[in-house]
Amino acid sequence: MLSQWILVAAFIFVGFYLLKARRSSNQQAIRRLFIVVALIAGLLAALFPEYTNVLAALVGVGRGADLLLYAVVVFGLFYAVYQYRRQLWQEKVNTDLARALTLTQAKLDQALENREEP
Repeated sequence: MLSQWILVAAFIFVGFYLLKARRSSNQQAIRRLFIVVALIAGLLAALFPEYTNVLAALVGVGRGADLLLYAVVVFGLFYAVYQYRRQLWQEKVNTDLARALTLTQAKLDQALENREEP
């Protein structure tokens, strides 16, 4: 079925996103675009719920509610992976800052010791 291939492709995309190491402005733009598309899709689904059944039939899912559930699972997984990667990046930044602060403090202490000794 088409819906199964779409779901498999979505999960593969999320997996590749998890493995990608860098953050860039291009990724932020894509993320914002996905958010806007999701907001518009949610608005349309709320205003015209009968079209979710039509779209579900096009991709081979039984009901529109099932299609929405699959979409929520995929976007939820994408969000969880994004937050995980962001947490790892934040931990790296904090570690780098702590190292820099420690080295700066050591240099300052050494300079003060050298200054006090005549």
